[in-house]
Amino acid sequence: MGYRDYKLVLSASQAVTADADSTYFLDTEQTYPGWQKGMPAAIIINVEAKTTAGTGITFEVCHYASEPTHSTTTLVSVPVLAADLAKGDQIVIPLPQGVELLRYVRLYYDITAGTESYTLSAYFTPMLAPI
Repeated sequence: MGYRDYKLVLSASQAVTADADSTYFLDTEQTYPGWQKGMPAAIIINVEAKTTAGTGITFEVCHYASEPTHSTTTLVSVPVLAADLAKGDQIVIPLPQGVELLRYVRLYYDITAGTESYTLSAYFTPMLAPI
């Protein structure tokens, strides 16, 4: 089980009703430089509310060399059908190992189609081995 550090939070009860970047991003050169090298890590997304659901949402983990805004530099893309999401669900997205992360890492919420309304929290966490 991972742990949550406030420096690794990407979204804190963020309302998502259209395509959007996570509220926060991780600067790998400022916050725990080098932590992503050699340690399995994941992004945890908690569904706090689902008000309206259309088709679904795709969670994209993006990384950038400079300005942290949405781009085509996607590490991982996970589509989820709206019918498969409910309040209280948790989505775990493991990051690929052996990939040199660019300086900034951010989560992008891509609404598939229709009217969607979610409240989401997301954070990075090392994937610790069980004791």
